[in-house]
Amino acid sequence: MDPTGQPVARLVPLLLLLLLPEQGAEACGTSRCCFQDLPYQDADSGSASGPRDLNCYRIFGADYECSWKYEGPTAGVSHFLRCCFGSGHCCYFAAGSATKLQFSDQDGVPVLYNVTLWVESWATNWMEKSPEVTLTLYSSVKYDPPPGDIKVSKSPGQLCMKWETPTRQDDSEVQFRYRTPGSPWKLGDCGHQDGDGFESCLCPLEISTAQEFQLRRRQRLRPGTPGNLWSSWSSPVCVPPVPLPQPEMRFLVDPLGPNGKRRVTLQGQLPQLQLPEGCHKPESGAEVTYYLQLHMLSCPCKAQARRILSWRKTLNLSGAAYDLAIISRDRFGPGPNQSWHIPAHTHTELGALNISVRPNVTTMSWPASAPGLTYCIEWQPQGQDGSPATCTLTMSKDGNPAGIATHHWNQASGAMWQKTCYHITIFASARPKKLTSWSTVLSTYHFAGNASVAGSPQHMSVKILGLNSVSVDWTPSLLSTCPGVLKEYVIRHQNEDSNQVSELTVNSTETQVILGGLQAGAAYSVQVRADTATLKGAWSQRQHFRMELQVFELSDLSIFLASLGSFLIILLLGILVYLSLNRAFQLLCPPLPTPCASTAVEFPGSQGKQAWKWTSPADCLEEEEEAALVVIMPWDKGGGPDLDTPGPLKDKTELPLRAPEPALDTQLPLEERRQVQGYPEEGALWPREQDSLEGSPAQAAGLPLLLEDQMQSPRS
Repeated sequence: MDPTGQPVARLVPLLLLLLLPEQGAEACGTSRCCFQDLPYQDADSGSASGPRDLNCYRIFGADYECSWKYEGPTAGVSHFLRCCFGSGHCCYFAAGSATKLQFSDQDGVPVLYNVTLWVESWATNWMEKSPEVTLTLYSSVKYDPPPGDIKVSKSPGQLCMKWETPTRQDDSEVQFRYRTPGSPWKLGDCGHQDGDGFESCLCPLEISTAQEFQLRRRQRLRPGTPGNLWSSWSSPVCVPPVPLPQPEMRFLVDPLGPNGKRRVTLQGQLPQLQLPEGCHKPESGAEVTYYLQLHMLSCPCKAQARRILSWRKTLNLSGAAYDLAIISRDRFGPGPNQSWHIPAHTHTELGALNISVRPNVTTMSWPASAPGLTYCIEWQPQGQDGSPATCTLTMSKDGNPAGIATHHWNQASGAMWQKTCYHITIFASARPKKLTSWSTVLSTYHFAGNASVAGSPQHMSVKILGLNSVSVDWTPSLLSTCPGVLKEYVIRHQNEDSNQVSELTVNSTETQVILGGLQAGAAYSVQVRADTATLKGAWSQRQHFRMELQVFELSDLSIFLASLGSFLIILLLGILVYLSLNRAFQLLCPPLPTPCASTAVEFPGSQGKQAWKWTSPADCLEEEEEAALVVIMPWDKGGGPDLDTPGPLKDKTELPLRAPEPALDTQLPLEERRQVQGYPEEGALWPREQDSLEGSPAQAAGLPLLLEDQMQSPRS
């Protein structure tokens, strides 16, 4: 027995080996080694092409095998496997155009001794020969590659492959090779396998790219023995990219159609994977499959809420709320999801829904689209979209001639509460378990309770704007919280003196109105009511007010303008008074003449007085600056000098320095000169002269004498 459990091949006696040529000389079988000469000339053409890489080995289940490669044109080429052993005994196997040949130990080739083998490729007029190989066939073993059912798992950065060990092929060595799209093979070693019934290999796992792996095995080498042949490479093991690429998609939702469905379209393309050369076959392991997961959020009381759908780009869904997700799946399981939320379709228009409330039961009826349908009635308080809705399932009754579907329920089964706005949606389906079969029958809002009383405005105020207008404000009605329920407000005001009533209608969004054309001094009352499309509301409480006879309210701008006008009037009056007083003062107190511009002193000629005259203002200034000498003339009462007599006065009179020579004016009498020049009367002094006299004690002392002398001197 050999180590693998196979019986040792029968030993062929040397005598039989010597007799084989004679036994086979008559004819060659199709499967045995033929010991006759080849019908071709045994001469190598010397061409560089031809058979190469001959390998012969023992295999499991098929005894022995030889394989080789052939380079060059194959048309008309026949291959022969030549075998020589012993002392010049040779035979051949005819392989035809094949490059692989199998035989057993019964076909005339010894397997326990060294044999020399080579391949000859024959054509019409030439022959090519491969290099010779000498070996013992029984000792040359070739293991099988790993089987096709390789289990693959992944961990961070690594790929683990595991398979069952082929029968009677324990104690092996394993190698792997891998490549990515557009790259060459890379070789790796899996190491020695312990032979516990399974073999495994850890391989590097690259990120964001697909990979192709192949494995091969051989018998473990023992010291002192030549290396065994590697098995052929296993089938490709393909791995998709890690992580999986996500599709770039978006969805478009069409409006709800008359059939109660809306079209949802997915726009975009799925990722196109780049795969290695050996991974393009179907089910290679590198493929990624995409699915749609549909979750119907509305109507939670139905039988099935989730469903996995095959990939498609369009869906026909009802007006319910959905969660739509794209699920990717590869050989490792599901990948990351990409999900969207499709909100429920709502509108504020009233549907064909009739609700009647009695003390113990509520009845709802609507048009039935078809017999045999399952209806889902869902109601939810307004503004509570995040909370679960209440729903119930009901079956339509066949044979209803009116085509009306009805449903009854009581308070214990989840009826509606009073004074609350509800959103009511009814769905229908012939196949309730199929999510895409549901359609929307109607979707509307309903105010539960007595809408006539509950919708009346609770608070109202009146503000007087003028002599004949007021502003009326009120709080919104409870019906305004239900979209589409409140239609309008009606305002009624009544003149309590004349009982005249007027009504005004405004939109449901208004909460203020201005009433005009009211009678001054009259008493009024006002009321407001809220109406629906089918029901008139109740009037609110009366609000009384009276119009004043004179009602005037100054605005801030009016007060500012009045204050500004008063200030401007006072300012103008002050300016006018100032100008008037200034003008009156000028008229009552005229300005005095300037001494420098006229003759200072003039004496009449009859009295012998001499006129002094300043010729320029500069002379006047010098006179003010210098001390003036006053003429002091003592005389007796009877013997004074005659001032009327012309003559020099140097011995009696001293003039200021640089004063001009006095000139005697004898051309006109003194009175006439005063009238022409505007001088003061005789005996009066100019103001500047008076100031000069007051400033000097000597001058003040001599002044009476001068005046007295003038008064006592006789006039001619």
